Formats: sequence, C-alpha cells, structure tokens
Amino acid sequence: MIKPHTTLQTLQRVFLCTIIVSFSLSALYGIAVLLGANADTIGSQVVASTLIVGSYSLAMLCCGSVFNKPERTLGVVGVVIGALSMLWSLWLVWSEPTMPTHASEILFSGITLTTACTFASLLLAATSYRDALLRSLLGATLVFVAITTGMVLLSIWSFLIADNDLFGRALGIALILAVVTGTITPIVGVLRPKADQQSAPGQADDQAIDPYRLDAVTAAALESGARRQGVSVAQLVAPVLDTGATHETDQH
Repeated sequence: MIKPHTTLQTLQRVFLCTIIVSFSLSALYGIAVLLGANADTIGSQVVASTLIVGSYSLAMLCCGSVFNKPERTLGVVGVVIGALSMLWSLWLVWSEPTMPTHASEILFSGITLTTACTFASLLLAATSYRDALLRSLLGATLVFVAITTGMVLLSIWSFLIADNDLFGRALGIALILAVVTGTITPIVGVLRPKADQQSAPGQADDQAIDPYRLDAVTAAALESGARRQGVSVAQLVAPVLDTGATHETDQH
C-alpha cells in the first residue's frame, strides 16, 4: 500500500533541509569573516545567495501548510511566486552591476506577493475550525491583505501615487486592519468553544448506550486525520477494517 501524503512530506523535507543548509553556510561564513577571513565579492554573493534561498524556502514551506486544505491553490500560487522571486533575486545578485530595467520593481513586487501568500497561508492553516464568526473574520482579513498588497504594488510601480499623502494614510489604515484582524482571528479560533465540544456530554451518553455507534467527535477526528494525510476517511480506516476482517477469518 502506497503511503499517503508522501509528496508533501518530501517537499517539506526539501524545504527544511534547504533552510538549515542555507542559514548554516551563511552563519559559518559570517563567523569566518569575524575571525579575520577576507570578505571578497564572491564570498559576499555566496552569503547573499544562501540567505535568499533560505528565506524563500521558509516562505514556501509556510505556503505549503495549506496543501491539505481546500485552499491548496493559494499555497501552490505562493510556492510558484516564491520560487520565481527567489530565482530573480539570485540572478540580480550574480548579474551586478548590469541591472535590467525595472529590476528593483520586479524584485519588490515578488517579495510583496510572496509575503502576502505566506501570511494568508499561515492564517488559513491556523484556523481549521470555522464557524460563522470565524469565517467572517477570516474573510475580512483576507480582503484587507488583498487591498494592502494591491496598494503596495501600486506604490512600487507608481512613484506619483506613493508620494500622495492621502494614499499613504489609506495604505497605513489597510495595513493596520490586516495585521489586527490577522492576529485576532486565530486567537478567537482557539478561545471560541467548538460546537462538537459543546455537544460532547450528550454524545458521551449516546456512546454509553450504544458503544458501536460512531459519535460526532470521533467522526470529526477521523475527518481531520484524513485531511492531514490527504486521503479519504475510507482509505484512512481501510487498514483497520482489513485487519479486523483477517482476524475474524482466522477465528473461523
């Protein structure tokens, strides 16, 4: 039987190993410079490259946190944007001093989009339980993040708009609202009592009366486990059912 979720686990390991190696190399080079080694241009470019790869790998790892959720499209988009931005950043590091037209605008646009996708992915991953209130908060946060991202991109590509005082105030308000709602939403999700927890006493009584009945709490746990592994509930419990059937056959 093929192990579920192997691709995602492999991708996460690649990102984690890349982060560890990149930051370790940067740290070792920094220590070597402090101990008296010559910090030549090539060495500086190597350090910058390792930091870029490590930082973008961390962002892409965060985007991958929603691969098991219905919002996996956002995670895929974030990984693609992060990878393209990382390649562009590396190309700029090694192509100096010949900088192409609008190089800085493209660079900062990629950083902005990668940051927005990373923030949204972490927020969606942190709010697995969503009732009406949490869905409203989550939707408002994503709207504020989208507005802030659009305004930042507009300011990157248009200096006339960026110098406008009214635009700066509006951008500050949108950014504050995005940060505040993005901070409040996962906290409310943790503190807010879940519907299955409220109904747990009654379900426990039903389970005591009929121990073979599948209660809502167990059903929710099975569904959550299946989502984490990227399989259906039937595929998740299939090994248990196969084992039980085999045991009954042996007894007969």
